[in-house]
Amino acid sequence: MKRTIGHIDNSLQAAEELLGTLLDISKLDAGALTPRRSHFALADIITPLRAEFEVMAEDRGLDLEVVPTRAWVDSDAQMLRRIIQNFLSNAIRYTQEGRVLLGCRRQGDRLAIQVWDSGPGIPESKQAEIFQEFRRLDQASRHKESEKGLGLGLSIADRMSRVLDHPIQVRSREGFGTMFSVSVPMVEARSEAQQAEEAASPRRTGNKLAGIRVLCIDNETLILEGMKAMLSGWGCEVFTATTIGGAKSVLRHLDGDPDAILADYHLDNEVTGLMALEALSERLQGAVPGIVITADRTEEVAEEIKRAGYQLLLKPVRPAALRALLTRTLQASRAAQ
Repeated sequence: MKRTIGHIDNSLQAAEELLGTLLDISKLDAGALTPRRSHFALADIITPLRAEFEVMAEDRGLDLEVVPTRAWVDSDAQMLRRIIQNFLSNAIRYTQEGRVLLGCRRQGDRLAIQVWDSGPGIPESKQAEIFQEFRRLDQASRHKESEKGLGLGLSIADRMSRVLDHPIQVRSREGFGTMFSVSVPMVEARSEAQQAEEAASPRRTGNKLAGIRVLCIDNETLILEGMKAMLSGWGCEVFTATTIGGAKSVLRHLDGDPDAILADYHLDNEVTGLMALEALSERLQGAVPGIVITADRTEEVAEEIKRAGYQLLLKPVRPAALRALLTRTLQASRAAQ
């Protein structure tokens, strides 16, 4: 019964992701998604992406190398992150052996953010097709996990790059690998004092979630993207992971504990969000409140979450309900300290 519920939940999530992605494409085509440009350190995007993908690369026997950067750029952080995320996802999906490299190269007053792989390469005649909807190259060498892809990632990346005026470039050689690149304008880095002043400014508005660090765990990357976008809009600093290993990697790169952890109940391979929270508790310096998100409405699951000392939030997730629960949970946690 549990397995059947899990299959139904996964199917509903897949349908939800497809509809959400098609909606994003429709909005981009209609000009309804307006970029929220700002100046930020590129490392704010690169560091969480490294944590998100290094476990996935390790599972596939690949080396993921991320070259650190101190560059600051002018862009929409969420859109740019999604573009780079799609580059990395495709590189890891289609590379059987070798490595994937994420790095940057200065080009005058712009910065080329590049993802290189040692995969099978893309025929020159097919390089324009990969940006079309539902188009995936018929390559026997890709990983089985690549079958989970919708064939929409690069289509969205292309549209976002056009909205942002961030040109995308593809260079590939069959049998040797591929390089995807997005070009963004560079800006002068801000001092620590300026950053501290800006970080403090949202708190003056009375936003109780501003500056809060939240770790989100879900086996579906598109759901994580949506959660990250929503929480970031509330002023939260968001880190994401698809597995327990990925979440542990995020914690290793964090300075101190996150303020809260959100975990989907049904993860891959019969792992639950409660298992993830329990495993992470061993790595935490103190007590961090957790919220478990699930479509399972059985009393058994609700009681299990309650006994473990965590909060329950039922799907479909309503933004107002999540915000209220997260605020109450954080207030209770602070009062208990």
